[in-house]
Amino acid sequence: MNSKISKILKVEIKSLWKRFDLIWNLQPDVNILSGINGSGKSTILDCIACLVSLGGLPKKSSKLIQSVKVVFDNGKFILFEQINDTIKNLELKAKTNPKYKNIISDLKDKEGSDYKKIRDVSFGITSFNDLKMTIEELRSLIKVNVISTFDNVIREIGRRPDENVKTELDRDIFSLQKQYLDYQLNIGKKAFEIVTQNNGQSQEEVLNIKKQQERFLEIIDNLFKDTDKKINRKKNEIVFVSGTDEITAYQLSSGEKQILVILLTVLVQDNKPSIIFMDEPEISLHFDWQKKLIGYIKEINPNTQIILATHSPAVIMEGWRDKVSDVRDLITNDRQKSKK
Repeated sequence: MNSKISKILKVEIKSLWKRFDLIWNLQPDVNILSGINGSGKSTILDCIACLVSLGGLPKKSSKLIQSVKVVFDNGKFILFEQINDTIKNLELKAKTNPKYKNIISDLKDKEGSDYKKIRDVSFGITSFNDLKMTIEELRSLIKVNVISTFDNVIREIGRRPDENVKTELDRDIFSLQKQYLDYQLNIGKKAFEIVTQNNGQSQEEVLNIKKQQERFLEIIDNLFKDTDKKINRKKNEIVFVSGTDEITAYQLSSGEKQILVILLTVLVQDNKPSIIFMDEPEISLHFDWQKKLIGYIKEINPNTQIILATHSPAVIMEGWRDKVSDVRDLITNDRQKSKK
C-alpha cells in the first residue's frame, strides 16, 4: 500500500434494522450525527468505528445490518457484509469472485469434506477493495481512536493493568500516560535535531515543535481552574497540584477524566492525520466544556477528523451547526415503504 489515508469520505449502510439504506458523506474536519432517541445514532457510529478500528462488527451490531462500507480519501474502502446463503450459491459465486472463493476455502479448512453438508450459511465477512490488504495494514495507513465516554467500573481484577485502575477511563489514562511519555521523547528528539543542525540558532523552531503540548497544558489548566488544579510541569507524566497537594489523574472526577482522555488522545497523535470517534461526549461534561470541546480538539490537532453522535445542543453551539447531519436525512431508501 503506498497511499496514506487522512479522512473518511463516505459511509454506505444497507438494511439497518432490515429497513433503512443510508449514505453519509463526511466532511474532512467535523461530523456530528444527531437524531431522536432510537433513531440509530449510536448503532451507526458503533458500526463505522468497529469496522475501521477492529476490522469487523460486534455480533450485536452485525445482526442489525446487512452491510457497511467505509470509503477513504485514498480511494480504498473496507466493507462488512452479513452473508446469508446456501453452499451451492456460494460455490457458484466463487467461480468469478475471489471473495467468495476465499469463503469456500475457509469453510473447507474448518469443516473438511463435510462442508457441503451445510445447508445454509450465515456469518459476517470483511473485505477490502484491495483484497491483499489486512486490518493491520489499514491501521498502518491511518490512526483511529474510539473514545468511550462512560466511566464504568472494571469488575474483573485481572483486567486492571494497575492497582490505581478501577474504571474504564482509568484504564484509558493508564495507556495514555505511556503514550504521553513517548510523545515527549519524540518532540524532544525533534528539538535536539533542529538545534544541532542549525548550530543552536533555532529557538523559534523549537518553540513551534512544543507549541501543541504547551497549548494542551494551558487548556487543561484553564478547564480545571475552578477546582484549583494545575498540571505539574515538573513531572513527565500527567500529575496535578492543588495548593500543596499532589493529585493523580486517577483521583479526578469522571468529567475531568473524560476531558483529559479526549484531549490527551488528540495530543499524542503529534499533529498526524487521525480519526476520532465519540458517542455522546457530553456525558459528565460541564455545559461550558461541551461548548468548547470541538474547538479545543481542532486546536490541539487540526489534522483530526471528528466523527461523533450527540444529543447536546451545547456541543454544536460555537460554530459547528453546519457540521450536523440528522439520521433521517441520510436515509436513501425505506424498504418498508418500497414494498407498499
